[in-house]
Amino acid sequence: MRNPASQSRRTVVAVLIAMLAILAGLVGGLTGWLRSRLHAEVLQREAEAMHAVALMQVAAVQAREAGASAGDGEAALFTAVLESSRLRGVLAVDLRDEQGALRLALPEPAADQGQKPWWPANPDQPLVRYQAHGSLEAVFGAKLAPGDEPTRAPLLEIVVPLRAGAAAGIRLGVAHYWIDGGTVAAEFARMDQGLLGLAVLAFLGGAALVTGVLVWALRRLGAAELRLAEQGQDLARANQELDFAAKTGAIGAISAHLIHGLKNPLAGLEGFVSDPASAQAGPQGEAWRGAVETTRRLRALVQEVTVVLRAEAAGRAEYPVPAAEWLGAAAERLRNRARPAGVEVEFGPAPTATVTGRTANLGGLILDNLVGNAVEATPPGGRVRVTATATNETLDLLVEDTGPGLSDEARAALFRPVRSTKRHGGGVGLAISHQLARHLGGALELVHSGPAGSAFRLRVPRLPP
Repeated sequence: MRNPASQSRRTVVAVLIAMLAILAGLVGGLTGWLRSRLHAEVLQREAEAMHAVALMQVAAVQAREAGASAGDGEAALFTAVLESSRLRGVLAVDLRDEQGALRLALPEPAADQGQKPWWPANPDQPLVRYQAHGSLEAVFGAKLAPGDEPTRAPLLEIVVPLRAGAAAGIRLGVAHYWIDGGTVAAEFARMDQGLLGLAVLAFLGGAALVTGVLVWALRRLGAAELRLAEQGQDLARANQELDFAAKTGAIGAISAHLIHGLKNPLAGLEGFVSDPASAQAGPQGEAWRGAVETTRRLRALVQEVTVVLRAEAAGRAEYPVPAAEWLGAAAERLRNRARPAGVEVEFGPAPTATVTGRTANLGGLILDNLVGNAVEATPPGGRVRVTATATNETLDLLVEDTGPGLSDEARAALFRPVRSTKRHGGGVGLAISHQLARHLGGALELVHSGPAGSAFRLRVPRLPP
């Protein structure tokens, strides 16, 4: 069986790993986005600075050579581009028109490759791109021998539009620079190192926070599981106590039924032995025969209740019993008991149903009490009828007599201990029967009572069909 505490710890560890992975992804994504933005700003700064220097040199050259002929204009413009290149560590430079066609270049390339893939059609703003491992041979137009590797270095490639002036807006051409990117590479390295440090600090701080929260949650969860386990143990003990109380309650009700059943026969025996005439009548006398019958009833009652008590205490009464077998035995027993009173007990046909042995045992005690009360309430020559019907969940027994019915006082205190109006009665028979029915999971109810007789219904659970 899995330990709930260890299972919870594994769950928390898995959640911690997942949250740390998510945190690492967030920190890494944000750091990468910030790095690309900062790199782009550094490159744009370099391009704008180069653009400003180029425009300044173009303006200076045009002022110096204001009287130059139109044919010298392109040369003068390239001169301005060359002068601007001295200020920025330029490795190579060329002058192109706005479509990217080469006009002048220094150093001169071996062959112009035409428009670059990234070259804009009509640039209005300076453009820049950075190559961490650019080829110097490609910059200077040198050819490599077969099998030789190019010389790699960080390169910055900048394209700036040249204008006659901000107000005039006359387009003169496009200057194309290849600049040593070592300074930018060093700046990128410092920037990346700082971003990495910040990312590590952010991740460690977030991880510490997440871990602390989860550890706190784990401790709270452990304490809650401990309390839950204690409550579960308390609940188990309470269930055991309730089960014990239910069993002892049923046994107590059965014992009360036994005491109630013994009360009347013992009173009869007491009256017999205290009557002087009974001693003279001998075995042939009526009183003697009554005493013998009472003794027989006592022995049968004690034996019956003893069997029920033994089965109830052992918990071995869940075997199936057909209703016809149970009611057939009860019919024979109750007819014999009712015969001396001159009352006929009729049992209707038993339905096709099955009950447990416990239901048959406890239900038999209830049925004995109901039929006994009905026989006592019925005058000689009367009749008591027991009818059985079955539903999908219950077996219903209807006990009807032809007596005078219950009094108002008896109906008001139905199923509660009262002072009995019968000779030697205890007034607790119906209360005990009602309690036994509840122990069975069934019910006992009064259907009707009047001058024509009374009817009680006992409903007990049946086994599924």
